[in-house]
Amino acid sequence: MIVACGTDDEKNFTKNHFGDSKFFLIYKVDEKGFELLSKVENNSPEEKHHGDPAKAGFIGKVLKQHKVQGIFAFAMGPNIVRMRKNFLPIISRIEDINEALTLLQKRIKEMEEKFKKQGDKEVIYIE
Repeated sequence: MIVACGTDDEKNFTKNHFGDSKFFLIYKVDEKGFELLSKVENNSPEEKHHGDPAKAGFIGKVLKQHKVQGIFAFAMGPNIVRMRKNFLPIISRIEDINEALTLLQKRIKEMEEKFKKQGDKEVIYIE
């Protein structure tokens, strides 16, 4: 499974919403571990208002180019409603990305099954 982690410092999830992250770290995660595939700068346009659909659309296109299936964050904003149509939203209660990815890896089969479901994806919590 390919997941995007929202970060400002490349070590911890941003404390802001996923879409406000400075970077998206794109990881491949499976039962054996996780591997960083790329780091993508978040160049999304300034929001005209909180939860601006244009921002969600821009970020969604960028993530699809990297074949992202799950968006992994500490917090998500109102655009989660739009994003969960195409991505599995995963919220971590742990700030450290590597630690959270280790926990995600233990549940990766479950995540893959939930991603395959049609329609809006269920929000998953990793603790």
